[in-house]
Amino acid sequence: MATSRDSYFDNAKFLLIFLVVFGHIIRSYIHDNDALLHIYKFIYTFHMPAFILISGYFAKGFNRPGYVKKIAWKLIVPYLIFQGIYTLFYSFIDDQSLTAANPIEPQWSLWFLLSLFFWNILLFPFTKLPAKWAFAASFAIAVLVGYIDLISNTLSLSRTFVFFPVFLAGYYLQKDH
Repeated sequence: MATSRDSYFDNAKFLLIFLVVFGHIIRSYIHDNDALLHIYKFIYTFHMPAFILISGYFAKGFNRPGYVKKIAWKLIVPYLIFQGIYTLFYSFIDDQSLTAANPIEPQWSLWFLLSLFFWNILLFPFTKLPAKWAFAASFAIAVLVGYIDLISNTLSLSRTFVFFPVFLAGYYLQKDH
């Protein structure tokens, strides 16, 4: 059964992906140019929250049978594969021992895959609450996480909790919004 595409979201994702690529390209040149620095900072103020919001919008089927298994295959398996590739790559480039590799510390942008998996899992308890309480709790946790040293980049937990209110907002968005 083919699913119909929504050109609005396809175009939004295309624009965001373009901005990510453009931001990464100009990053090498920002030290020489204040205008590029401002463009870079502007892009990075909204592009990840926008991706996260859209991801939340498409998570409406999280409570369907087999959903967790499906997202684990789509997110955790690629994370593990690319984490291994990055680990090997950096071990050769930086001449680091493979024993120093830490599979639960995401390399580079792999944090998004882990966080996306955890955001989907967090929908189970948070959607049992009324939306106002779920938002209040998610914002409170997002602020508190900043004060807890134990929560760091390990398993991308800091980013997971900080950006979860944005994902939750996307989940509660309706098409007419």
